[in-house]
Amino acid sequence: MAKAEKPVQETASLQLLTETERLKRDIYRPDMEKLQLFTQMLRRNALLKKAVIRHK
Repeated sequence: MAKAEKPVQETASLQLLTETERLKRDIYRPDMEKLQLFTQMLRRNALLKKAVIRHK
């Protein structure tokens, strides 16, 4: 039996969390998840620093 999909509106609202809401949610994450989020943030930052943006 197929899983019922979430309504589009509910899924879209999850992606538009404010900074405060996101921080409140992240406070209660386990330490290992917090570490993974932190290292992911560092990797993204390093990647964006190397990015070359060219305007046409």
